[in-house]
Amino acid sequence: MDTLNPLNMLLFALPIILMILIPFIIKQRKFGILNKECRNKMQKEEIEKYNLNTVGKQVAFGLKRFLLIFLLFFIVMSIIVIPLHEFLHAIPGALFGADMKVGLMPQNLIAVALTSTPLTKLQFLIVGITPILLLGIIPAIVIAMGYPKKIKSPKISWILMCMCISMILSAGPDLVCTYNIMTNVPNGAIIQQTDNETYWYMPEK
Repeated sequence: MDTLNPLNMLLFALPIILMILIPFIIKQRKFGILNKECRNKMQKEEIEKYNLNTVGKQVAFGLKRFLLIFLLFFIVMSIIVIPLHEFLHAIPGALFGADMKVGLMPQNLIAVALTSTPLTKLQFLIVGITPILLLGIIPAIVIAMGYPKKIKSPKISWILMCMCISMILSAGPDLVCTYNIMTNVPNGAIIQQTDNETYWYMPEK
């Protein structure tokens, strides 16, 4: 499967995003918007009798402006975080004893972290998924669960979630590569990269 095919990247990134985003939206609608400020406005009125149009206008921030905020953050954060993303590939690789090189592939307009050092299948998978875990999935889950507690504004929560989702999308090639390794490389194999090519072989016994 082509690692740099946009459709392939979206195919793997979208389910992860939806699994995190849908519970987040549900929670925002139930608890994020109907917070203390809204309850103070209600005063003695029951929540069922509250003017839902007012609530709807507040909810609209997350629903109507989400794409705009997301596109903005995707562009800005991708530029800012790309170096960090690649170094997060390099750090576990270096811990495994690999000679990691971080750079750019001008022909594809992407940043890469490569090594010619042989790695086991497990080591290669860890190197591949570290950035998306630390920059995207784990922070998104934490935010969706309502942490940190100091974040009381639904708007800030949405902005942070947009940042996490942009990181997950930007890691689309890593997801496709991880899938290829998991489905095509047998356990116990050694994986090695040469320039833009990645291949595997079984170690001699």
